[in-house]
Amino acid sequence: MDGFLPFSRASFVLDFIAVAMAAVIPVMMISLFQVRKRKNIDLHRRLQIILGVVLGLAILIFELDMRLYGWRQYAEPSPYYDTLVMPALLVHLVFAIPTLLLWIFTIFMALRHRIHTSTGKHRIRHKLFGRLSAYAMLGTTVSGWLFFWLAFMA
Repeated sequence: MDGFLPFSRASFVLDFIAVAMAAVIPVMMISLFQVRKRKNIDLHRRLQIILGVVLGLAILIFELDMRLYGWRQYAEPSPYYDTLVMPALLVHLVFAIPTLLLWIFTIFMALRHRIHTSTGKHRIRHKLFGRLSAYAMLGTTVSGWLFFWLAFMA
């Protein structure tokens, strides 16, 4: 199945994930702004849960696509296939795997302890893991785009 982005050799799912990641960072920043500056904990919670569910579904669809159709046949025409594609993929995975685990842990911890009514210890821990999750998501997005460009656009 061919993708929809101009100049992309990737599958539809890979193109969709690359575009969707462009929305994740702004939504995440809006969510963080809501909780930090406006003290709107409910909107922050809803946005984070929605992001978590959407990203979880995206990862599931992505993994199914990779298992059914793969990606290498789309990347082989890249001039960087034999040099930079695999290192870029490894860098991306160094961000992506911990990000998934951090987000799961952070959301689970927040739901379990009801952070807005909990003691300072839980809030401090949530804030720390939330920041780590946000930075990890930024690294996942940027490294994913770099891999995508090297493998499917160049």
